Amino acid sequence: MDLQTRQGLFLAISAHLTGFEVVELEGTGMTQTYFDTLSKKTAAGVLDLFFEEAATILALQDEQAIDAAIRSRLMPDSSYQATAKVIILMWYTGMWYTGIGTSSGVASTQIDGPSYVQGLMWEAAEAHPPGAKQPGYGSWAEPPIRIPA
Repeated sequence: MDLQTRQGLFLAISAHLTGFEVVELEGTGMTQTYFDTLSKKTAAGVLDLFFEEAATILALQDEQAIDAAIRSRLMPDSSYQATAKVIILMWYTGMWYTGIGTSSGVASTQIDGPSYVQGLMWEAAEAHPPGAKQPGYGSWAEPPIRIPA
């Protein structure tokens, strides 16, 4: 599988895992950084098998079948060293996680400065990262959004 195909698969499976559209993921400017981080920090054999499985799942075409296959074949901690969960956490938090599903415990490290600012958690929470992407002068004059109970 060539590099361009792998990058395309990375974006496509990331969209399914995060619930964000590919264009939204690309809009963060973090695609290359996250792909490179995943490639460097995941064992080559594990990543090869993960991408083969992702390609098989995405070929299903039916959204319900894809979702079911992701849940059963990619989400268990034992599947591909929890690569799917690491991808989700990477996009949402901008951090690299290790030890998911192991008895040694979970550890994380920040990938880089922009990864914190561009984390999907801020978009999902309809907030901004403290110290970055401020909403603008006078935004305090508007009442906060209310989430229905």
